Amino acid sequence: MFLFRLAFIPSSRTQNCKLSFVTLVLAVLVAPGAPLCAAEKSNIVPCNIKLVFSIDDNGMSVVSYDLEMQINNQQGRTVHGVSVHWLNARAEVIGNSDAACGAKNIGVKLAQSGSCRRTIQKIGGRLLEQLGQETWTDIINSQMYNFQDVRYCSIIGYRFGEPAVNRY
Repeated sequence: MFLFRLAFIPSSRTQNCKLSFVTLVLAVLVAPGAPLCAAEKSNIVPCNIKLVFSIDDNGMSVVSYDLEMQINNQQGRTVHGVSVHWLNARAEVIGNSDAACGAKNIGVKLAQSGSCRRTIQKIGGRLLEQLGQETWTDIINSQMYNFQDVRYCSIIGYRFGEPAVNRY
């Protein structure tokens, strides 16, 4: 209603400045809230792909890239997994995968929050032996550079466990 009244004010230089100022203030206040509102409506959650170093059974170095996110289960049943699109900062789809949810993959129960994880890629010690340290390091850094663009995950599907309500 306020903006509607502003549209019918006789124009003068002072009033045009006021209108420009009000428009600027509204744009500044609404713009940061837009992605947040969109995230709530479309199941977009923050996520990232982390670089994890470990050692295999033979004592060789292993590098894995692990997708991690937190979900809040509002689905009515225990969520054991999710299917996601990876999004960059501009909300463009740059990849996809699934992820197992809950501690020890037991799922996230109704009205609870929990983590979902998936190992996206592993680069093992055998590759290190075949290619050498420098090439192996270049591959790891190249993949990490590619995966660092992942900022959000759009949940496009759920994998459920047992129904939350027993039916007899």
